[in-house]
Amino acid sequence: MEAAASLKLTVTHLFDAVRYSEQAREMEEAATKAEGDLESDLSRLESHTEEVLELLESMRKGSGEAVRELSDQLEDFLRTAKEQAKEKLEKATGEKVSGLRSSASGERDKALKSLEAYLASDPLPIIEKVVHVKLTDGIYDASSKCECEGGMRYEFRLAAQNSRLFRQELVLSRFGYELKVPVRFSRPLLKKSMTPGFERLDQYILESAEASGGKIRANFKKLDGDAELKVVTSGSDTDGFVGLEYKDRTMTVNIMNDPSLGAHVDLEAIRKAAGELATELVDLSRKKVSLLKLSLDGDEPLQSLDCRVILQHVLKLRGLEYKAQLKRISQGTSDVDLSPEFVQGRLKALGDLSGEVGAALGLQSTR
Repeated sequence: MEAAASLKLTVTHLFDAVRYSEQAREMEEAATKAEGDLESDLSRLESHTEEVLELLESMRKGSGEAVRELSDQLEDFLRTAKEQAKEKLEKATGEKVSGLRSSASGERDKALKSLEAYLASDPLPIIEKVVHVKLTDGIYDASSKCECEGGMRYEFRLAAQNSRLFRQELVLSRFGYELKVPVRFSRPLLKKSMTPGFERLDQYILESAEASGGKIRANFKKLDGDAELKVVTSGSDTDGFVGLEYKDRTMTVNIMNDPSLGAHVDLEAIRKAAGELATELVDLSRKKVSLLKLSLDGDEPLQSLDCRVILQHVLKLRGLEYKAQLKRISQGTSDVDLSPEFVQGRLKALGDLSGEVGAALGLQSTR
């Protein structure tokens, strides 16, 4: 993605993700502090109660019956008052903690949605994107994995139900080609030469597929039998590599490694079908539903939703580009729908991080 578009996504969606996640963290810390304060208050209550009880006990010693009766009454009153105070403290703190954690959960949800909106457009330079589908109980489970420059990796669940091909079981006949592959040779009666035996693929369904950089690896299974077919291509070029492996109960055949079988393969039809499948997988990769995983050099900030670390990583990777882009915008030499004033306003959302981010962008924090 170009620096200008990436910058806009950063100062909108990623800044929001940082703001919401920081608010969630502060609320969670406040809830933990409230729980700690409760423990301290209960400890003091218990300590003060014990002090008074010791005083009452000293009143009983050597005293008359009237004083002992009064001491007993005071002790009963004190114990009742202590339990009532304890119950009141626990109830008030429980309500406070519950409210804070409920609010924190809501802020985390908003942070996650903002982060999903940011990463859904692939704002960082991508080294590799892999799209995968797998048939489970008649439904395709689909996901895309991206590896970016700088060590960030993330995975999205994809909406296979919104795809032209993957909303239902994909049968190879839907491509509209007469697809067949030679899997064996036989000698017909009264003939000296061997003839290829073809396996028609119109009743094969897609079990799983993976596409990356135009390359595809797909596994198909016959609807009414145990036969399987694996298709591998090295790209969409007409002269690209094609691998075909057929397997049934009795044999496994690497078709393209057998020159006598490979000579009878309709490579053009296989490449067209594989190309259409790859195109649909690329289109499916744009139908993102939810962020499943996010890691930075092995660490997983998605689990703790540490969006501050993510923003710092992005600025380290693309900060100089963003700074240069803002300079061009301020000079009026860029047609990007963004202004330094807008970015400065957005810095306010970052709290104590605004100064660091503003400096990285060549701007002063307005906080």
